[in-house]
This record gives sequence, C-alpha cells and structure tokens, in this order.
Amino acid sequence: MDAAGVGKIITISQALFEGMTPRNWSDCLEQHGDGPYPGGCLCLKDADCKSRSCYVSPGPGPNKTKHRCATERVEGVTSLDILYSDFHDKIMEIMKSSDANSTRSCSSTSTYTCPNGEPGCRTRCYLFDTSANMIVDPDFTLVKDIEVSKYSGVTMGKKEGEIMRELIFKHGFFIRKDSVEFQGTCSIAGGQRVSLEGLPKNPEEQDNYYKTKGPIPKFSNDYGCIQDLVSFSVNRSALGPSGMITGNVTGPCMQGFYYVTALPRTNLFLLVIENWKNVQQSNFFNFNCRITQK
Repeated sequence: MDAAGVGKIITISQALFEGMTPRNWSDCLEQHGDGPYPGGCLCLKDADCKSRSCYVSPGPGPNKTKHRCATERVEGVTSLDILYSDFHDKIMEIMKSSDANSTRSCSSTSTYTCPNGEPGCRTRCYLFDTSANMIVDPDFTLVKDIEVSKYSGVTMGKKEGEIMRELIFKHGFFIRKDSVEFQGTCSIAGGQRVSLEGLPKNPEEQDNYYKTKGPIPKFSNDYGCIQDLVSFSVNRSALGPSGMITGNVTGPCMQGFYYVTALPRTNLFLLVIENWKNVQQSNFFNFNCRITQK
C-alpha cells in the first residue's frame, strides 16, 4: 500500500543514460574482445553491454541505425506508479486471444473440454521473474490489500509446484541456492495480519492512533529470527535454440501442457498452461499436493 492509502500499487522504473558515445566496432573488439561492451558498441541483447541496455539510438557515431550499447553513466531514473488491479487488467488484456470468443485465451474464465473428453480444463497464464517470483497471477486481483503474503513474494512453487519441479530437475532452467538469513523476520500468525485491536489501520487511522496512544506498546505480529532460505536464479541457456521450454505434467495438484519463454528486454518470463485442470480437490485432504506446493 502506498503512502496515500489508495491500495496496492506497482512501480515501473527506467534508467536514463547519458548520450551515446561514438565508437567503431573494430575498437570495441580490439579492446573488449567478446564483451561485455561499453557504450557505443554494437550489440544484440542487453547482456552484451556493461550497462545492460541495448537499443537503437539516434545519437552520433557509426552504426547509428543499429542496436548499440548505452553508456554506463546514468543521468536519472523515471518511474510510474500503477494500481495493482489496473496493472493486472492491462497485462491480461494484452495476452487476450485475437478471437474474442475463444475459451483458451489467457484472460478467459471459461472452461473447455479436456483432451481426454472430461470437462473443466482452462488456460492459465503467469509472468514470473528471474528469482521465480510470480509477478502476474489472475488470483492476485482477488486478494485483499492487507493479505500481503498472498500476493507479495509468492513463488512459482507455491502456485504451480509440479511445473516448478520440472523446470529445476528436468530442464535445468532454475538453479537452486540455499542460504541462512541471520536477520530474518518471522510472524506469530500467518495469512492476514491483525492486531489486538483488529484489522490494520489505514494511514489516517494510523496517524490518529499515534496522537492518542498510551505508554503501553502495541502488539506486534513480527519478530526477528534466523531463517533457512531457498532462492532461485535462471539459466537462460536452458531455453535452447527455440527460446522456449515445453512439457506435459500430471501431478497431485494439477495437470496440463505448459510453455515457458522469455519476454524481450525484461527480466520476466511467460508461463502458459493449456488444458490446466485443478485436481487437488480429488481427495478430502490431498497431502501430496500440500507437499508439492511447499
């Protein structure tokens, strides 16, 4: 929630680099070999540049009609705040099928017949980053603002555990890293955070509380602790020459055929699951599904 109390927001930022430095490609190769290259050198992707920014610039110098690396000197940063719900609505609108009546579109809430003839299949679409954190998930818009743990820091393993497992062990797309956080934060109660006085206050109520509070400190749901952390990084080479990973998975929580590909010029990846069907309710208490989503 932002300081004005309007609700969940997403901030999109972009660095502004200093003007393009004129460089000859022969000088770039002679001085920097296989890269990464400084500003003004030719590039194909952001990773080729020291500044991690490759674009077509009208600036002076040779090869001005081709992609060149931005200089490493940053002049400023621009940003834009978008309401969480608006951000997700716009993303889902972009991913909508050209056929407005298609039930297989990312934005469709309708179901269709599964390949085995059973009803109840649908198409699910997600965006996730290089740390396997879910950025866009249709379920996020249904969560209350104060239920932060249900939309912030949610990993793919929590949402689609079967696919996450295949991307780690079968395709080598995710690389696991274990670490210890000695300054971690733990909560007494998970899920929706409450105090002894009830639900969290909005900014105006919080200001009024500080004006009239007494000497007794308020209840805190969080405390410092030591945590064992599991993090992930992406191995882009696992996408292969096609730039896409595909697979068919059937597990205790779901079944479906999935596609994973990178979004150009971002740190995001698109996951599309066709013929997705929720099977976790097939048992009264599906222990295997609970373990898969840990």
